[in-house]
Amino acid sequence: MEGVFSMKKKVQKFVFYISVISVVALILSLSMFAPIVTTGADYSIYNPGWNGCSSLAVKTYESGSFVPNLELADGGEVEIVQRDLTSYEVDAMSTSLVFIGPNSVMDQSEAHFVHTFLRRGGKVMVANDFGTGNSLLNQLNTSSSFQNTPLMDLSFEKSPNFPVVYDLAPHPLTEGVDMLMLNHPSALKLDPEARALANSSEASWLEDGNPRRHPILSIEQYGHGELILLSDPSVLINSMLDKKDNNRFMENVLDYLSHERDRIIFDESQREMNLVYSLVYNYRPPSENTVFLLIIIGMIVTAVVVSPLNLKKIILLPLSIFKDKEQEDLVEKVLKENPDWDKRKLKTIYERFSNERKKVRKDV
Repeated sequence: MEGVFSMKKKVQKFVFYISVISVVALILSLSMFAPIVTTGADYSIYNPGWNGCSSLAVKTYESGSFVPNLELADGGEVEIVQRDLTSYEVDAMSTSLVFIGPNSVMDQSEAHFVHTFLRRGGKVMVANDFGTGNSLLNQLNTSSSFQNTPLMDLSFEKSPNFPVVYDLAPHPLTEGVDMLMLNHPSALKLDPEARALANSSEASWLEDGNPRRHPILSIEQYGHGELILLSDPSVLINSMLDKKDNNRFMENVLDYLSHERDRIIFDESQREMNLVYSLVYNYRPPSENTVFLLIIIGMIVTAVVVSPLNLKKIILLPLSIFKDKEQEDLVEKVLKENPDWDKRKLKTIYERFSNERKKVRKDV
């Protein structure tokens, strides 16, 4: 029993040291995980799926112009708070505002915010098809609007629902873009002061069935600012960026919106919150400096927990555990056959025999 107790004690000590080191390593590795917010909502910049615009948000973040519009509020539990459009304190001359596929009606106070923002020099882009973009345009000093009916075109990739646009006017937004591939788009009805930058082919039609060109992308002056309209937000979703020159167009949009400006706000408040946002933790690979720091800290913690005198013993502890088990099994087997023999003497004989065997191996 004394040998069994001794072995259990060593096992407990070994488990204790391993547990301490594991907990320390776990705490240190927490810095490698970053909280991210995701959603499955169409056109959301927080949606990494095929129907989201997360690639657009990532590009904007990398440019240093991204302005967060969701906040994490500390409380009894982590809560994702969606910022209202009117809560932003912005300098119109250094900020751009983007609405992609809004699906809630914009109220008067929000429309007034956009109106003032534009008049003071802000850039506003609205990408919409069959949503509620007109709830904003109807409250602005413009007659431009979204048609809100499907656009078909005989210039298409897969079907008339996927038109290919090649009628593009020279502008920074269309630079280097030869063709755009749309995905179930609508069309624009333009104010006389607006300029069409992209049109469907002459073989395209709306519900009236009359074939003619229809504006897809436009820009117009509004006070000291600019209003940009796009009748297909799907051009900017993740799964469409590799089609034709869509990715180049997306990069042009970011370049144009950030030109001589340092902030781009993608408004998500026009997206209904019943499309639930979720908080997850995403693994973030550590940098080389972080890895080096973790190794140094781990070595220091190990040195503190395991003193130099006991370090060798701890390292060799698993071997000694198996060695003690072998000794106990052999002694018990001999005692079973010879119950009158002394257990302590048997263990002493075994240890001397083991030591002599080590010496012989060493001499050889």
